[in-house]
Amino acid sequence: MMRNPFKIHEFQKVVSGSQLGPDDAILDLGCGKGFQTQVLARSCRTAVGLDVSETQIEQARFFLKHSYVEKRVKFIAGRLEDVGLPSESFDRVFSFCVLEHIPNLDQVLCELARVLKPGGELHASVDALTSIEDQDLIARHKSDHHVVQYFTPSSLRRQLEAAGLEVFAISTIMTSEFARRQFEDRIRRADFSYGLVNRLRFNRRLRTEEESGREAKAGSGNGGIMIVARARRAKP
Repeated sequence: MMRNPFKIHEFQKVVSGSQLGPDDAILDLGCGKGFQTQVLARSCRTAVGLDVSETQIEQARFFLKHSYVEKRVKFIAGRLEDVGLPSESFDRVFSFCVLEHIPNLDQVLCELARVLKPGGELHASVDALTSIEDQDLIARHKSDHHVVQYFTPSSLRRQLEAAGLEVFAISTIMTSEFARRQFEDRIRRADFSYGLVNRLRFNRRLRTEEESGREAKAGSGNGGIMIVARARRAKP
């Protein structure tokens, strides 16, 4: 995440609208090496990072050592539907471009609804790539990154609602020509990392495009690279 300005922008967009609070217990689904889990843990009471890769979780635990949020964070290796997390145990679930990689997504979304407290919220980003017209590039990205499905706002909404989650916000991000061209170039290179100076410049450009009004409005369905969705488990 640290070298990829797309991921930095995505993280900022997802978290900035989550209203994460100091008393919240959160789950980071598909946490990888856990860097974003540690960042989230700075703003909440407890954080659980979950990933199917034992290797990634081992690295996450290594990087957590001696962190000042170490006592707030727990990393678990396994599939959500297998690890037996307690029902109604999380105020927030975060997922950063993970849902598109899950073959049994309907089952996993139902599990997310189960572990959320009533009124608890899911804040997730997913790949859309609807602004990219080159089907060969999309096929390459799908193969390189093991994508099961890409989403549109309507298809993502349907799957979240089918799991019993109430979608209260959904929007497409990175809709500018600049974002499209850069993302296509990085697919061709098979490398999304940038040097520090270019990373800062790129991230600033993404924000500028958004602030200038060229990004898609919530629910507009305009083509973009990613979608951000926010959903909650209904209270009884």
